[in-house]
Amino acid sequence: MKSNIPIPGSSREKILQEAILAFGTQGYEKVNVQQLAQNIGVTTGALYHHFGNKLELYKVVREEIERRITSRMEAASEVHEDPLESLKSSMIIGFNAAVKLNVCTLLCEPDFSLNEDLVANLFQEILNENIPGIEVLLSSLWRAALKNVSNGMSPTEAKNALIWLIEKL
Repeated sequence: MKSNIPIPGSSREKILQEAILAFGTQGYEKVNVQQLAQNIGVTTGALYHHFGNKLELYKVVREEIERRITSRMEAASEVHEDPLESLKSSMIIGFNAAVKLNVCTLLCEPDFSLNEDLVANLFQEILNENIPGIEVLLSSLWRAALKNVSNGMSPTEAKNALIWLIEKL
């Protein structure tokens, strides 16, 4: 069993669920570990026991959310044979999932934990092109749409802007 998959109802699971909510809506810099622990009803010592520090907790949360989102994106991409249609489909499904899970802020901010960019990796895999850096540009475009939502734009407007851009591909 993976060490980051908590036992349901455990302190670790409660910490992760609250951390997903906090990092998802506030981002790394604005999350206060003491407040997070208080919201869960655990001590900061318990939080540090399970995750070591704020950055380690963030790293687990960010990776878990990116895996959830990219899993959906990958499934959406497999519906199409044309790589560009696969890319477009995966971007929209990923956008919708990020909005639904309320993690736009988390996914649009720089990754403070320096995790591997799973979204960029998926885009590179979908396109299967040897164009260095294209996956980073596409990931940045997708994350910019999430940033619009994080900054207060309606999800519909942000999604329409993303669709407009990817239709131009």
